[in-house]
Amino acid sequence: MAAKAALVFDASIVATLIREATGPARDVADGGCPGLTLRLSPTAASWHVRARYEGKQHRVLLGDAKTWSLSQARAVAVEVRRHIDAGKGEPAREWIELKRAAVAREAKRRRGQAAGEEIAVPDFMPRTAPPATWTYGEARTAWKDWMRREAEAGSLRSATVRNYAGVVGGPAMRTLDRRFVSRIEAPDVAAIVEALVSEDKRSTAKDVVRVTRRFWEWMAEPGQIRRSGAKAGAMLGLKAPRLGSVKARRHFPLLPEVAHMLAVAQHGVLSDSVGMAIELLIYTAQRRLSVVKARVDEFEPWASREGWGLWWQGHRKISRGSPTAEDPRRGSHALPLPPHVWWRIQAYLRRTTSDASPRSDASPRSEWLFPGMRPRRAGGTVEHMSEDTLTHAVAAMPGRRASPHDVRRAFATVSQKDHSIPAAQVGMVLDHANSDLLQVVDGNGVTRRYTGDQMLELKAPALLAWSDALVVARRAVELPDSETLKAMLVAENLRQRGVKDPEAEKARRAAASEKAWAEGRTSRQRARQTAVT
Repeated sequence: MAAKAALVFDASIVATLIREATGPARDVADGGCPGLTLRLSPTAASWHVRARYEGKQHRVLLGDAKTWSLSQARAVAVEVRRHIDAGKGEPAREWIELKRAAVAREAKRRRGQAAGEEIAVPDFMPRTAPPATWTYGEARTAWKDWMRREAEAGSLRSATVRNYAGVVGGPAMRTLDRRFVSRIEAPDVAAIVEALVSEDKRSTAKDVVRVTRRFWEWMAEPGQIRRSGAKAGAMLGLKAPRLGSVKARRHFPLLPEVAHMLAVAQHGVLSDSVGMAIELLIYTAQRRLSVVKARVDEFEPWASREGWGLWWQGHRKISRGSPTAEDPRRGSHALPLPPHVWWRIQAYLRRTTSDASPRSDASPRSEWLFPGMRPRRAGGTVEHMSEDTLTHAVAAMPGRRASPHDVRRAFATVSQKDHSIPAAQVGMVLDHANSDLLQVVDGNGVTRRYTGDQMLELKAPALLAWSDALVVARRAVELPDSETLKAMLVAENLRQRGVKDPEAEKARRAAASEKAWAEGRTSRQRARQTAVT
């Protein structure tokens, strides 16, 4: 059945509705003004406005329909909704009367009648004073600032700060930004979680529940509870959705798929540093963050084996303590690098040192094996490459489904199934406390925690077998020519970014670059300014 059209009021219709009102009280909506309703009963008639504020439906009384004209009701209804939509809540009774008086005066002025003095109406006049505490937007900014300070003190990892700030500041959660923390309850966040689940974003919904609980726990601590207005335990009843089968969602790439990734990385179509970073990730099966945080001084020849190298990986997911004067490698995760891999790294180092450049003013080699292209903030120092750079580069490879982390699963599968490497040795290379790689039964936890030996001789066979298998599989990969491959990478990158018109995107980026150059904000200009000062 088709929906019944709303009744558009005029003065005669309103008079008829009031005169013929019978039975229990009922509301009649005005099709000419969203939210405006006429409440009718045999003894009274009044104008009301319906509007939603902080997730709840409000009905605001305007006045008696026998004294308020239709034009006055419509004009004031629009202003009331604007007041509420601005996040100021339901307006005070005095404000509504002032608005009506101002509307009546303007009507007289337009008719050429004596209108009297102009009526001053404040922009906002809430019925009740808003809390003197944080809004959700203010709260997440305060939490992010606190987490950054903790990260600088070494109490939190920068990746954790980015993750938590991203979750509480995601598009779904930002709908709460203008609401006061004291007025947000578990059902409000549960509604967001339910919406994410309906969009098949279960993993995101689970992150929202996990991080929101920690966020509220922090706001309810004595240090900021008076400023935040949070209620202790407000989110305890929040439940995360089930993710279903974890194994079904994971991808276990076959060796040819990883070899295809390696071929693209070595092709030369990617930048030298990005391509080599992907190579190192594939050959060693280490995490993205471990790869991009690799330092030049972490690599050295392996004295015990000619032609081999060692990577004393300093970034640790499992802490083993910090370096000391007696043991500068303390806390490192050492990996043997087979001859082919060690040769590739040495060649990369030779290409990227100042000695490789004929220029006399060449800058010294960065401490990072894979330095970033520019500082994160103006005036800052150039740090290591972002781990997201590897993710985006791999995601743009044509015919690829595997992510950088899936390489670790491929390494475990090939090592155990094809080369019969014991699970404990595979676990030593992957260095998992509790493995999420289903092929790895991690039974070497006690060994790892109670010995200072790096067990290089046990790790070497797994990495040698893996690199040899990759070299063989790499030879079977056929790639298009450089121009075609580059065009495919660019097209896939634009598709993932949602760019539908590449030419328009190219023009936009060019305009942005011109503007940055005109304002002196490019990296090259900032570098020159820094050198002068």
